[in-house]
Amino acid sequence: MTNRTSHRILSAALAAALCLTAPAAAMASEFATVKGGGLNLRQTASLEAKVLGQYGTGTWIEVVKKGETWSQVKVNCKEGYMMTKYLDFGPKTKTMYVRTNTGIGLNLREAPNLCAKIITSFPVNTAVNVIQAGETWSKVKVGELSGYMSSAYLSAKKTETKPATPADKPACTCAVLKNINGGCYVNFRKAPGMKTKIIKAYPVGTTVVVLEKGKLWSKVEIDGQQGYVSTYMLQF
Repeated sequence: MTNRTSHRILSAALAAALCLTAPAAAMASEFATVKGGGLNLRQTASLEAKVLGQYGTGTWIEVVKKGETWSQVKVNCKEGYMMTKYLDFGPKTKTMYVRTNTGIGLNLREAPNLCAKIITSFPVNTAVNVIQAGETWSKVKVGELSGYMSSAYLSAKKTETKPATPADKPACTCAVLKNINGGCYVNFRKAPGMKTKIIKAYPVGTTVVVLEKGKLWSKVEIDGQQGYVSTYMLQF
């Protein structure tokens, strides 16, 4: 066997090995949360680099490559660098309980966003082992399953429940936010209209109290605050 033939065989073997290991590496995503206040996402690993965005404490980010000083990360659709010392990799384990306003189970997802695949759903008062808490999402473990749950629906105490009786009547009309455009969030506005001030963008699936239903805009209450959302974005 010539040296050239031997070199060709070795190169082919290395290429095959890389093909086998690449999918496994791609699946091994690591997530962390921002700590210590607003953290800049920079174009390169330098304090002089262009700022691509700033993210508050509790924001979930995907770690592409962890470094001692800088880590290469992804935040939503943006990719850049953040200082590693301001990233919380956990764990901080504690027990929490599922709570929802509708009584419907809480979804466990593969990643910390509403577009991620749902692994399964757990009923109210399910004990959840929180590995890493974030402002919007928490990394959790329930039995042998690990994933992410919305932090807003995890409570330190169990929810008191009472059996329904024929005398029980709905105190209000409720609806669930949806996005007919395919997005993950719906704008909650101070007044009706597309150009009015946005109070906050709430995730699809959030339950709202409908105070006044209109043809184009409806007055609703979310988290004790009143405002308006497009009627087309409400699922009754």
